[in-house]
Amino acid sequence: MRVLIFGASGYAGRAIAQKLVGNHEVYGTYYSQAKQYSDNKKMLRYKLNDTDIAKSILDCVRPQIIISCLRGDFQLQLAAHKQIADYLLRAKDGKIIYISTANVFDASKEKPHYEFDKTESETDYGNFKIKCEQMLQDKLGDRCTIIRIPQIWGKDCPRILKLIEDTKSNTPIMTYPNVYVNYTTNIQIADWIDYIIKKELEGIFHIGTRDTCDYMQFQLELSKVLGLNEPVFNKEIIQQKCFQAVLPGRKEIPNDFHLNVMDVLAYLRKVQNSCHDTLNRVGGAHIT
Repeated sequence: MRVLIFGASGYAGRAIAQKLVGNHEVYGTYYSQAKQYSDNKKMLRYKLNDTDIAKSILDCVRPQIIISCLRGDFQLQLAAHKQIADYLLRAKDGKIIYISTANVFDASKEKPHYEFDKTESETDYGNFKIKCEQMLQDKLGDRCTIIRIPQIWGKDCPRILKLIEDTKSNTPIMTYPNVYVNYTTNIQIADWIDYIIKKELEGIFHIGTRDTCDYMQFQLELSKVLGLNEPVFNKEIIQQKCFQAVLPGRKEIPNDFHLNVMDVLAYLRKVQNSCHDTLNRVGGAHIT
């Protein structure tokens, strides 16, 4: 199957590409890493506001599955996804897997949220993601799969590198005690998407741990398992317990694909304390 990943050079996109490349013909896009991908014919340069390049990529690749990990200006992203949806409508087949966010529920924090809860946001980011979800679903129906994710963690992810840097320098780290969130890893996202494609599953999926953890407590526990100094925190005090969590409720996903918060911490300890592969840290998915 031909798969096109918009944003394949990003942290989640690289993991998805690496997972799918063994069983699919995988293409991807990048923006700023021209030197890195100059010899890779299946990595294509794409600028978010260039509709001609997008059309050329879509017409050339003729993807059966499009995975969107795009980032950038909200209005440009929305326009790009409208163009993708219109291409799929003209093609009369194919589907899109759209990576969304827990922020589509950030106006309703009294409980964790499952796949079919009503979305409601109080932030520009959350409202943009809601608008994009709705547009794609309205245009494509069951040819659009929505993936909502909480914070992504993994080997040498930007959040871990920042935590390491800040604890070493005793730089205050922003934290939110009494806010309970769930977590995912780049590998879990890739595994779920591979399974969703393989089993031709449809609809909305929440990819994250089945439990939640206090935001500050997670930062403390992660610092411990990584052998770091205890962080210096800049706390934003939340008086009442609240949630920013998208819990997985779909029954089609096997138990082996699910994680708890302790699983994520154990995984991060294992991969982060292993020998660092410089190529993995600065490189990307090698799509051949």
